[in-house]
Amino acid sequence: MRDNTGLGLGYRFAWRLEYIGVSCFGPAQHMPATDPKRRLRRERAARVIAAHEARGTEAPEWVRQIVETGGDAPVKQRRAGNAPAA
Repeated sequence: MRDNTGLGLGYRFAWRLEYIGVSCFGPAQHMPATDPKRRLRRERAARVIAAHEARGTEAPEWVRQIVETGGDAPVKQRRAGNAPAA
């Protein structure tokens, strides 16, 4: 995730280690509600949103989408100039 608002260096480092560990050594597949990678993304997005609210700023839309979709990675949208050739 690109937005680190309210997340300390120690938290980000531990989060990254846990995410890599779950990616390499975690279970193969889970139902979306119990998937550990989605859980980590949901928890981190919730912390970022809480930090934005505490500062009185607006969290980016893609961070809110992570929480709303249950931890799915945000879908990258194409720019108008990057459309594939027909």
